[in-house]
Formats: sequence, C-alpha cells, structure tokens
Amino acid sequence: MNYLHLRAFYAVASERSFSRAAQVLNVTQSTLSSQVKALEETYDVRLLDRRGRNVVPTDIGEVLLAQCRELFRQQDEIEDLLNQSQKLKAGRLKIGADGPRHVLPVLKSFMQLHPNIKISLTSGNARKVAHDLLSYETDVAIVAIEDGAHSQLHLEPFARYALVAFVPRDHELARKPVMELSDFVNENLFVREPTSLTRRLLMRSFDRAGVVPRHIIEMDSREASREAVASGLGISVMSELEFPNGDDRTVALAINDPSLRITEYVACLRNRRDTRTIREFFNVARRFRNV
Repeated sequence: MNYLHLRAFYAVASERSFSRAAQVLNVTQSTLSSQVKALEETYDVRLLDRRGRNVVPTDIGEVLLAQCRELFRQQDEIEDLLNQSQKLKAGRLKIGADGPRHVLPVLKSFMQLHPNIKISLTSGNARKVAHDLLSYETDVAIVAIEDGAHSQLHLEPFARYALVAFVPRDHELARKPVMELSDFVNENLFVREPTSLTRRLLMRSFDRAGVVPRHIIEMDSREASREAVASGLGISVMSELEFPNGDDRTVALAINDPSLRITEYVACLRNRRDTRTIREFFNVARRFRNV
C-alpha cells in the first residue's frame, strides 16, 4: 500500500475538500487528486464522492477514514515517543471549545510558547465538541461535560460557574435580588437546542420543582436569545460568563438552585493523554484553572 496515497485520502476525507487538504499537506491540488485517484484505481473502489467543491466519503470511505484516524494517531504517538527529548519544533494541534472565554487565553499562551505548532480551533455546543474528540476530529478541548458522560475521555476540571437568569432591565423580576424557580412559571423562556447542557440542567430543575414556564421557545444561537430578551420578548438562562457586559438593556439574576452550575474541563481521549502536544496543552491550561 502506498503511504502517500493513503495520507492524501485521509487529508481530503477529513477536510471534505481537495483545496483545503492541499494546504494542510503543502502540495498542489492536482498532486493530491492524482494520489487519491491512484489509491482508488489500485483497489478498484470509489472512496470519495465529488459534489462540486465539496467532497464526501462513500460508505467504504467512511470506514477507511476511521481506520486512518487510528493509524495516524499511532504514528503521531510513535513520533512523540522518539522525540521526547526535543522541543516542540513542529506539529499540529486541533482544539475544540464550546465557547471562546476559556480557550482563548490558553490558546494565546500555548502559541507564544510553541510558535511552530500549527493550530486549528473549532467551536460548537458541548455535545458536538465531545463528539469531535471521540471521533478524532480534534485532539483536545475545553468543554462542559456532565460527570460520567464519557468514560473514554480524560478530564481535568478547569472552571466552574453558575447559571443565571437573563431578563430585561424593565422587567418586574429585575428588581428581585435572587430568582426562584417558581418565578419562571408565567414567563416566555428562550432556550437553546435540546442537546444544550444548560437547557438539560434547567429542565431537570424544573421537573424536580414541578415548574412549567408559560412558553418554551427554542433559539439557534446565544446571540438570538440575547436580542430576544433585550427586546422584552421573554427571559433566558445562560452561564454567568456568557452574560453580555455593557448591555444596559438587560440584568443577570442569580437563581436559587445550587444544582444549576456547570464545570468546564480540559479533555482528550484517554488513549491520547500522553501525546506530547496534548500533554503540553494540559500543562498550559493548568495555569488558567479556576476551580
């Protein structure tokens, strides 16, 4: 089997694009295309479906992609073992995050210490970030994860914070020092998608307290929820770190429920925790811990 052909397929299938994969491997797009084509012709199989500028693995391509992830993970660990005594002079680290507030200071420090490491950062809700780790799409992440949710992950607590109610400044609730769960009963409540950890924690508290808001309205982004609340359409709940500073249209209120707290973790797959770049990211992140 030609290693270069396999690496070319892996890059294209991972990036879902010949042009982006060519940039990652620092080769021309035509070279990459010919290498993938040679692999397909050698084994008389179609591994990729070309759909305009986008590329999607076929069924057998998806299976091969998963095997390549494991193969190249082991290669990275072998290289890491052989280079233990050297500085991080090259390499790549793919980072996931469920929000920018925690990861950016860590990322800045890491890049200052290791300027030759190529960095990529992807974001999404907590479930997506965890999924990317489990599927080898990312190497390490700072993400909110429920205790015991993913036994395959190595987790170190990074930050802990409360959820707060988010209400218009002229709302009658804004005059309260602390909001009770029963205060949600007569309100329109803006929430994120069902997989949102904030939403799941809040709904569990409502179930325990027998609370049902007047209307539950799903929004597709934090920004949309913020603007809806600021416009006086209802209230919402978010982490205290997400509350928009400098927006005098709204007020954050503590909620009288100690279970409404979230812990952010630095996370990676257990079987990758000793990979050198990942280990170094953990070392840098420990300097910013707040738990």
